[in-house]
Amino acid sequence: MKAAVLYGKEELIIENDFEEPKLGELDVLINSKNTGLCSTDRTLYRGFVPFKPPLIIGHEIAGVVEKLGKSAKELEVGDHVIIPPVYPGCEDENCPACREGLTNRCKNSVFIGHGVHGGDAEFISVPSKYTFKINERVPLDEACIIPDAVSTPFHALKSRSIPPHIVQNSSNPKTLFEQKTHWLKDKNVVVFGVGGVGGPTVNLAARYFKAKNVLAVDIFDNKLDFAKKLGATHTVNSITYFEDNNIQIDKLSGRDKAKAISGLARSISSNFSEDKFQVDCVLDCSGVSDTFPVAVETVSKNRTIIQVGWPPKAVNEFLNQKIMDKYLTINGTWACPMNEMREIVKAVENDIVDLDLLVTNKDYTLNSLENAIHDLEAGKILGRATIKIE
Repeated sequence: MKAAVLYGKEELIIENDFEEPKLGELDVLINSKNTGLCSTDRTLYRGFVPFKPPLIIGHEIAGVVEKLGKSAKELEVGDHVIIPPVYPGCEDENCPACREGLTNRCKNSVFIGHGVHGGDAEFISVPSKYTFKINERVPLDEACIIPDAVSTPFHALKSRSIPPHIVQNSSNPKTLFEQKTHWLKDKNVVVFGVGGVGGPTVNLAARYFKAKNVLAVDIFDNKLDFAKKLGATHTVNSITYFEDNNIQIDKLSGRDKAKAISGLARSISSNFSEDKFQVDCVLDCSGVSDTFPVAVETVSKNRTIIQVGWPPKAVNEFLNQKIMDKYLTINGTWACPMNEMREIVKAVENDIVDLDLLVTNKDYTLNSLENAIHDLEAGKILGRATIKIE
């Protein structure tokens, strides 16, 4: 079969006769039609994270069921499907994460396109129970971004944004579910970084979770214009703020840098003056370590910061005292559990997620995948690009 195979750092080869995957008894063979291009593909390509070659990359996958394993019952041949990039390897009661419903953090989790072969190939075999059928009217070259670019911020907004004291005071599971779904309604949300994940974060916060205000922060005006199309009510260009105030942030350190960061944070929260400058949740989707101190300064007391983007290095100024003083909750997030994936599919099928806006480039194919990675690095891709498997 045709496949994009990574043999080592920057050694991406398009093979035409790579071995097809074996079909297990409970598996489905998927004819992969489209994949989404993620920065994780770039980090693998550049050798920034370890992997065992040869590896077929691609973890945002949409396709059509080609064949069923002997005991696979959930799907039928011809079904249009998406595949979560991370699925549990056990669902064992002895696995703390699976026991708590966090199948995305299973101790034996499988990461498609990193730990096992991915979807940048004609075929991929996966367990049928972790494959989600989607209505055929949803284009596969848009549906492919649901498994990661959409589901990751969905999980962050739904289950990681709510302050712990509210969770602790909810003994009724149904009430807690409603609180998680509606917690952000009429709240103010700030999103740092309007890229392949930040864009869906803005869109979901505005449309699905119905936040009162969604403010996007970035350093590029075209991305801030993009955020407005996705539902942002306010935008702030952090570079413009520093330039307008004659601040050379890269040359500052210590108290001077802290003062400059505090000024930027006040500029952000000033957009919410009618709500007494309240910022209820900050999501850092930038993948840039320098944004974390700004997030700490921006968010209001007793509220939450969620680290969504993967920062390339540790934060030098962790601001422990500030975190303690503001009584903040700092949450990480990773992929999406299976039970929430079903909710996302329903939201997409009900047109609550603007996939047609989020996907900004559909012209790449397997043969031009390496060019797509270079374009992603160069900032030439505004939202999410998808790859046509042909």
